[in-house]
Amino acid sequence: MPTRMSGGAAVAAGILVVFGLAGCTFGGDTPDPTGSSTSIAPGVEPTDKGDATPEPDPADAVMSFAGVDVDGTQVSAAGYVQGLLENGGVCTFTFTGLGEPVSVASEGIADSSTTSCGTVSVPIAQLPSGTWSVTLSYTSAAAGTLTSSALTVEVP
Repeated sequence: MPTRMSGGAAVAAGILVVFGLAGCTFGGDTPDPTGSSTSIAPGVEPTDKGDATPEPDPADAVMSFAGVDVDGTQVSAAGYVQGLLENGGVCTFTFTGLGEPVSVASEGIADSSTTSCGTVSVPIAQLPSGTWSVTLSYTSAAAGTLTSSALTVEVP
């Protein structure tokens, strides 16, 4: 059977709880009156970030794929330009290997976050057997000329 605390005892218990918790802090930091806090390790000086806007990524041509199609009749390549969103630039895929270089052009088209150069194909008969390197060059008034790193494709 529960016992009842007298009114005076309840008040005394309440006072003990309030004063007992008054000196407690959680997290070890004193609250910041501005509503924000920053913790810095001892011996580390804060850096002033100021109001600087982050630099956008520089535009860069990127090869995303190069390979022989499943049916073995075409060699395909795909790529895009990161850091640039525009329509109308010229994408040129250049296959370099045995024999004369082979180039195929497409139009750059803005997608949600890049300029897409799409996928191009070259009939395998135009590329003698062996190792070929494929690069993407993108040219426009805004970007100038950007050239990707090469991908390698083995033509059977």
